Amino acid sequence: MAGRRGSVLVWMIPEGEKRSSASFHFTHPKTKSKIRKNEKLRMRKYHPGKCEHVWFVEAKMPPHTK
Repeated sequence: MAGRRGSVLVWMIPEGEKRSSASFHFTHPKTKSKIRKNEKLRMRKYHPGKCEHVWFVEAKMPPHTK
């Protein structure tokens, strides 16, 4: 669960890349209103590997392993 009540963490990966081979990723909280409307997150953020701003899209979180 994310820091805010009613939100969940989602993985953000560069657009056009697959989750298994993403060069960079980060997590971001998805709000309750976005969850209800079934909308995917898409935002422009800095990619340190490419040294430029690129579009990041929401991806499924990896499975938890103990």
